[in-house]
Amino acid sequence: MNIKDIEYFNELMTTKNFSIVAQNFNVSQPTITMAIKRLEEEFNTKFFIRNKSHKELIVTDSGKQFYEHSKHIMQELKVASKEIRDADEQKIIFGLPPIIGTYYFPPVTPELLRNGLLDDLTIVSRGSSFCRKMLLNGDLDIALLGSNYPLKEPNLITETFARSPYKIIVGYDHPWANRQSVSIEELRGQRFISQNESFVQHRALKKMARLGHFRLNIVCQTDNVNILKALVAENIGISLQTAISINPDDRLHAIDIEAEDFPTFNMSIAYHARHYLTDKQQQLLDILRKSI
Repeated sequence: MNIKDIEYFNELMTTKNFSIVAQNFNVSQPTITMAIKRLEEEFNTKFFIRNKSHKELIVTDSGKQFYEHSKHIMQELKVASKEIRDADEQKIIFGLPPIIGTYYFPPVTPELLRNGLLDDLTIVSRGSSFCRKMLLNGDLDIALLGSNYPLKEPNLITETFARSPYKIIVGYDHPWANRQSVSIEELRGQRFISQNESFVQHRALKKMARLGHFRLNIVCQTDNVNILKALVAENIGISLQTAISINPDDRLHAIDIEAEDFPTFNMSIAYHARHYLTDKQQQLLDILRKSI
């Protein structure tokens, strides 16, 4: 089976037009026709039927079934290509969300330095949701991920290493600066400062609004947690943050949330289930398991 034939097939499933597929790949239309014919002969079936009277390309049930597999085939080949390239370069692409990285990575660095791994790391500092997608796409080798519930992803191997409760944070001048806890219902109408959608904190914030049956009033979004905390300290709004992100010098007061079923910030080591770990990647994994 020719990989290029599968690429042509996938594109034809998207465009439903032989001429457009030929243009997109800069080949002749007969090249596309022959590729589809080879695949159909390989499986002894028809993937497409041409309705000439309506100038329409109809996908058969066999074609739809093969497409479900062909998408995964091309994705796996893409992942394999990236992993082989990274293995040849002896680089480790490491996903490290900012909050987890700030709290957990500094204690790990001396051991990485002693083992000569620090120079081999290429760190991607993005939100956990984004890092999770990168892992699944083969763009990361290993990552530390945050999630609002224990991470269950069939294509990832995950190991939970810590949990941290969510808190409402307010500035010292806020009326709640002396409160120890707050109910979800009391949060209705408050001005919120949030991280963007690539952070699981944003999902926890939306979960909180659903539990309280109110619409969030988000006055500012940022991917920089230090800017977020500075805005809260200036009493521009309040925020929802995991306890590990709050430091004594932030000029912030952390308040417990009165809700039994509210999510907890879970932290996990993760890598792709079909990813072959190089010696250096396995060494990094062992250090992470020992040090965090």
